[in-house]
Amino acid sequence: MIKKVKFSVIVVLCVALVIIMGLLGCKTTTAETTAAKSSEGTTLAVSIRTLTNPYFVENKDGCEQLAKSLGLKSAILVDDGSSEKELNDIKALVASTGGNVVFFIDPNNATDVVAIAKTLEAAGVYFCTWWNKPDDLKVWDYKYYVAHMSFDGLYCGEFTATELFKTFKTPNQGKIIALQGMLSNSIAQDLFKGLNNALAKNPGVKLVAQEAADWDQTKAYEKTKSMLVANPDIDGVWAANDMMGLGAIQALKEAGLAVKVKVTGLNGVDEFITAIKNGEAAATQYTDGKYNAGLSLSFALAAKTGKIDVTTLPKEHRQFFVSAVDITAANVNTIVKSALTYDLNDFFGKFTRAMP
Repeated sequence: MIKKVKFSVIVVLCVALVIIMGLLGCKTTTAETTAAKSSEGTTLAVSIRTLTNPYFVENKDGCEQLAKSLGLKSAILVDDGSSEKELNDIKALVASTGGNVVFFIDPNNATDVVAIAKTLEAAGVYFCTWWNKPDDLKVWDYKYYVAHMSFDGLYCGEFTATELFKTFKTPNQGKIIALQGMLSNSIAQDLFKGLNNALAKNPGVKLVAQEAADWDQTKAYEKTKSMLVANPDIDGVWAANDMMGLGAIQALKEAGLAVKVKVTGLNGVDEFITAIKNGEAAATQYTDGKYNAGLSLSFALAAKTGKIDVTTLPKEHRQFFVSAVDITAANVNTIVKSALTYDLNDFFGKFTRAMP
């Protein structure tokens, strides 16, 4: 009798175990299915400054191309340089989508990131930023702040300056003027630090004037004209992006100095690449805006759908620099932007170094 009771208990326990395991299996399957389907209806959004700059147009294109490939909706927020508008537009889109949105954001100013991060953290919305972030704000202090990425401003500022110095009549001996980006912008600060690193390594080159032109072509044209009045004998113009570089080239043409005095840039827009081919510019870096937006949105979407758990990533993979394409007169005819391809699911494929 006792043996029968023991046998019955064992059978009951085995049946119960099978049922529990089955239920657990169902739960796991359901969770996986939910994760796989949680991207349905998600809007992929970019928040950028303008659509008059080709780099930001590439951001727009990268977002729309990824959304189309995934069968999702896209939204392009343009703030026209207003930090207040940028934050309000982000809040409005979160509200209108019920929070079913992920973001790629290019903040106007480093300080803007604090308010943006707090807003999206409270809403439970995953996002990535590029270029601009306060040094003391750490991505890993936020659950929904997936990553902050940037091309290396220190490297770029020094690289383009070094290439510019080589073009002088007497290489590495001469005078330059500089056009900075927005002074409150962390990438602009890094770029200028890179220029100063190059100047420190080349004491024969003197920076005789500098102005902030806020990434704007028209402002750069006007600032360059003004600086040329007091400094007509310069040997080069260092500009922190291509659009400002193009403004400088226009001013140099009017002063009869184009080609003789070369210019630098950043972003690799087509018109500036043509300027390198024409001998009007010395160097730029191609910072593919389609890649920036596509990678960021793919990264944020992977976090939203549970494909990755950002809290388990090492800190170096939460804020880091990525490589860009150096372009000079030596290789400008071999660079074909349309032929460049990227794996948007390889989030660290272009990783160069961690951000402090």
